[in-house]
Amino acid sequence: MATQTGVLKFTGRLGNLIGYRVGGEYYLRSMPQRVRQSPRSKISGRCFGKASKLGAAIRHALEGIMDTASESTLGNRLNRALLGVLRQDDLHGMKRFIPRHFRALEGFCFTPHAELGRLLTVAPVVTRDGNGNIEVAVPAMEALNGHPQATHISIKALAVCIRPGYTAATAEQSEPVLLEMGKSSEAFTLTVPASPDAVSCVILEVTSLQEEHGRMYMLRNRKYAAAEVIAVLPPMVEHRGAVTYSRDEAQARRYRQPMPYLPGMIIHSPQRE
Repeated sequence: MATQTGVLKFTGRLGNLIGYRVGGEYYLRSMPQRVRQSPRSKISGRCFGKASKLGAAIRHALEGIMDTASESTLGNRLNRALLGVLRQDDLHGMKRFIPRHFRALEGFCFTPHAELGRLLTVAPVVTRDGNGNIEVAVPAMEALNGHPQATHISIKALAVCIRPGYTAATAEQSEPVLLEMGKSSEAFTLTVPASPDAVSCVILEVTSLQEEHGRMYMLRNRKYAAAEVIAVLPPMVEHRGAVTYSRDEAQARRYRQPMPYLPGMIIHSPQRE
């Protein structure tokens, strides 16, 4: 490993050399002549590829609609969280994303310097309506926590809809609700349009604002801005009796249906390997 000391520094491949950056320093190394991978390392590499591709899709979907500033560590932290979702799959040799396993993302914080529980003193309730839209019910609050110089706090909900195939994602947001500091707030509901056939990660975002001459300015202090996944909703499928089930639940119910018995019938049940 060599340090780049020239005026022009680079990252990436240049001939047989690879430049990379660690912190504020630039380093250089040569490409290996041959890379040998075991079957396990190949599986790990493919899993990382799946996680990083979905992680990039989620981050790109949130660009422009999330008010909190993006953290430099977000990409790596989100990729690790998605790898944890993949590793919960114990049915396939090559790990796959399973809708119900995305619940492991609940509690993931996009802002590591401020937790949502520090700014929001109540627990929101997340549900879907009949059209698949997401409703976030925020109970009444006696006191509001925010920046010491803030005159208002803004609360809004976002939904990242992970499309079937788990390589693409879209994001929608609710209208923000402004609450005045120093006053109690009544209960309210945030509505986010969402796709009923997608896994939806619901994010609640709280930011601090200051009013000056009738205009609102966001206070850019990362200790008083939080964005956290508060719920993950599985995709909806229609079912008799107006009851909705996720795809996994519907498949499980189909397999649990009792098989009709006929006299003299012999049933062979091959064991799972």
